[in-house]
Amino acid sequence: IKIPDGVTSIDRAAFWGCASLTSIKIPDSVTSIGGRAFRECKNLTSITIPDSVTRIGRSAFIGCTSLTTIEVSARNADYTIVNGVLFNKEKTVLHTYPAGKTGDKYNIPEMVTYIEESAFYGCTSLTSITIPDSVTSIGDETFYGCTSLTSITIPDSVTSIETDAFNKCTSLTAIEVSAGNADYTIVNGVLFNKEKT
Repeated sequence: IKIPDGVTSIDRAAFWGCASLTSIKIPDSVTSIGGRAFRECKNLTSITIPDSVTRIGRSAFIGCTSLTTIEVSARNADYTIVNGVLFNKEKTVLHTYPAGKTGDKYNIPEMVTYIEESAFYGCTSLTSITIPDSVTSIGDETFYGCTSLTSITIPDSVTSIETDAFNKCTSLTAIEVSAGNADYTIVNGVLFNKEKT
């Protein structure tokens, strides 16, 4: 698909379920990509974000299981790529780890404070993800369907873990919480808030 010049917004869920879509050209006129815009575009392998885009909605690329490459124009003022992973320009928000990206280990950079909703959704190749002490919040369905992930440690800094963060992590046998975490604890291998409510 080649989106015509002059289009300024790709609305929420615009291409949801376009399973045969393999490539798309986004023109420089687009400033906004809605949440779940490309959900379940299972054969989309790469996408380039032009410098005009100032907003990418949550879970824009959820279920894009063949997505190996996200590129961002060097002139984009709001987003950037680090080792193939999409971040905001300040690198404080990890937006999307492409589900088709190869490699079994990933260390989240130290400056990240928030892991966006569905950021690692369906990343079946990852067996290990390291969360740094800078992270304070983990979004909804962040690690959903990471079927090869075997263990993860929640650092002291994390104060919020949203719903279904670890849903369908079928190989996850160990969640650990750093001893100094004031908000979460582990009881018999199960993750609870500190009050166990």
